[in-house]
Amino acid sequence: MIPSVFLASIVLASPTPPSSGQGASLVAAAAASGRPRECASTVRRGLSRRPTVWELARAPELGKYCDLVARAKALLVSDPAAAKTAAENAEKVLPGYAAPRVLLARAALALGKVDDAAREFEAARGKDPRSVEDPPTMHDLAEVLRRTGKLEDALAVYRALVPRIDLLGSADRRVAVLLEAAHVSMAVAALRAASGAAPAEAPSAEPKRAPLDEAAAYLREARQRPPSALSGDVLLSLVLVLDRNGDRVQADAALADARASGVRLRAGGPSYLAAVEDKACLEALAADGASAVKLWETYLGGPGGKTPWAASARARLEAAKKAPRPAGAKGGP
Repeated sequence: MIPSVFLASIVLASPTPPSSGQGASLVAAAAASGRPRECASTVRRGLSRRPTVWELARAPELGKYCDLVARAKALLVSDPAAAKTAAENAEKVLPGYAAPRVLLARAALALGKVDDAAREFEAARGKDPRSVEDPPTMHDLAEVLRRTGKLEDALAVYRALVPRIDLLGSADRRVAVLLEAAHVSMAVAALRAASGAAPAEAPSAEPKRAPLDEAAAYLREARQRPPSALSGDVLLSLVLVLDRNGDRVQADAALADARASGVRLRAGGPSYLAAVEDKACLEALAADGASAVKLWETYLGGPGGKTPWAASARARLEAAKKAPRPAGAKGGP
């Protein structure tokens, strides 16, 4: 589990969503927030980022270390292997800091080595729990936790990250965060239902929320964002969440919108799923006739048939069997 000091720090530090006019300055602020503290004192000196004479006297290798850390961060997207090398060199120059471990974790994720990324993130948090608080790093951490099955921990990080998504430079990445958060929230709800557990909630006069209200809120926010490559996935995911949350009327309305616009899942397969069997459900919602029937049967015949969502899937299966076939269609039920 993630240490409580880490969760407390990222939740307390989470800002309210920024206004649209703050975009560019907030992205710059996010970049600055990712600079390690041992190199961040230079921010107060304006444009100069070099350590002072006094800082170099205390740590002669600090300048080289900070340059290597900056190089590793700059190379993460374009050349993660080179970023890994730079981070390793930074660790050799000035051992014991968390920043190189964070960069090694992010480079490992970019290279597809999820288990290595998990180990490096754990090492970084052990050195400094606040080392993973800038939004791009939080997103990578959440993805690693999600992909290694630590869904409760992943959900805690997504909850802290969602109010900060406008600090992420890419509009597509902001929508991806919301989509991932929704599917993790839904998977956690299924695990809790299966175990008979319920999330701890403070006493309140407000009506008790349905289990997937949080997931639906993330997807509604994603749907309000400008169109992206994930727009179809967002709409189909919203239909699925509303259906499983017992709101069939709104689910049908969203599904009608999806079919009217010819929505399909993004090519290449959904990488945001926390429960891989949900892919069949999303594909079934986008399909019709015999194809939809087969996909719902595939879902119910696998792990999905043992989830709390099996009843809603069976209802969709029966509806697909009764749906009129397109003119000229042959075979099928």
